Amino acid sequence: MSLFQLCYGPEIHSIFHTIQSYPNIRKEELVNKFQYKQDGNIDSLIEETLQFLDSLKVININENKEIKACETNLDVVDILKKLNLISERSNNPGDPNYVFTNIYIDLFVKPNQLFIGDLHYEINKHYELVSISKEKVNAWKRMMEYFGLGYRYNGGFYALPNYNLLKSIIRRIGKWDGPLQQFFERVIYPIIPCLYKGDIYRGIVFGLLYLNKVGLVQLSRKQDIPFGSFGGNNEWNWITVRSEGE
Repeated sequence: MSLFQLCYGPEIHSIFHTIQSYPNIRKEELVNKFQYKQDGNIDSLIEETLQFLDSLKVININENKEIKACETNLDVVDILKKLNLISERSNNPGDPNYVFTNIYIDLFVKPNQLFIGDLHYEINKHYELVSISKEKVNAWKRMMEYFGLGYRYNGGFYALPNYNLLKSIIRRIGKWDGPLQQFFERVIYPIIPCLYKGDIYRGIVFGLLYLNKVGLVQLSRKQDIPFGSFGGNNEWNWITVRSEGE
């Protein structure tokens, strides 16, 4: 199964939650539930979404083509953690799933590059063992935008994690008080690729600076600690996250 499917994003969660609600449902039944109008055919969208979910290992399709959910919860953070695990476990550059899960870190994080205009060209130049169609690259951009890892812009992709994703991560961890570098490494990195050779991707730094600006986290500086500093003038090295209600 390949993660490169012609999905849009919202249907991934809708179909997964429907599978949860109706154990042993079949694809034909899913099509009937989501085919709101007689004209048009969503069979291929359902099929490709099922293949994506199967590749994530969050559903099981048995020999009778009955579908069950393998997870009790699947929000955006869960999906990104699973994609990161696939990336860590795959070492075959000729595997499309290796490509799908490494595009963000290879083309944006490692070179510390926020925007790529012709992502289709850059992907096929970087990963020489596979050929990824423009249609599938566009689907990758749609899904990454839905997951909160960036924005489609002027035909390209701007890899700046959005506020809602970062807020979801903050709300999930509860309290935190410690070095900002460790926060990136221990909290953010398992969800959002952001670390390469000890350097933190500037897109995630910008995101944390915005959370500080709106008061969702508090960035500060402590003297004489053996950790990196971040910000426009490297002025921050400590982060405090308070639980809701504090």
